[in-house]
Amino acid sequence: MLIRTAKKSDIAIINKLDRESIKYHKKFDKDFHTVSENFWKIKKRSHKKAINNPTNLILVAELNGEVVGYIWGYIKKIMKYKIGKIQELVVTSKQRKKGIGTKLINNMLRFFKGKKCIISEIDVFVGNLPTVEVYEKAGFIKRYHMMQIKLDKQKRFKPFS
Repeated sequence: MLIRTAKKSDIAIINKLDRESIKYHKKFDKDFHTVSENFWKIKKRSHKKAINNPTNLILVAELNGEVVGYIWGYIKKIMKYKIGKIQELVVTSKQRKKGIGTKLINNMLRFFKGKKCIISEIDVFVGNLPTVEVYEKAGFIKRYHMMQIKLDKQKRFKPFS
């Protein structure tokens, strides 16, 4: 397996992996928002910007010449401190539980360390236990709980619609 920096030519497959991950997340969160085509356009633009931004890194995992996963991280600055934020980690369903996610995480953490980040953070849906376990295996610990309450029972949250 090859872990490498993403190129603009990888954005279409990254988008395909993202679309697959929406189905995966709906298993854990019945309220997981559906996204519009406008969302995908915005996301593609975000990936293009990230590829050209030195504080961002998108890595892809290639197996036999096929991209089977990716991770996107960026560095945010809070006061004088740098924090490495993992924005997304996606591995295609056929290749999960084979260590690909762990390799992507470890490579991203090396990037953050090289950029002098003091910590790394990730937001994971509480019901997504397989992914929580992957991050815990990499050394992440649970620190906070983000809580929500649905105020309008009739409407679903649909950003970018």
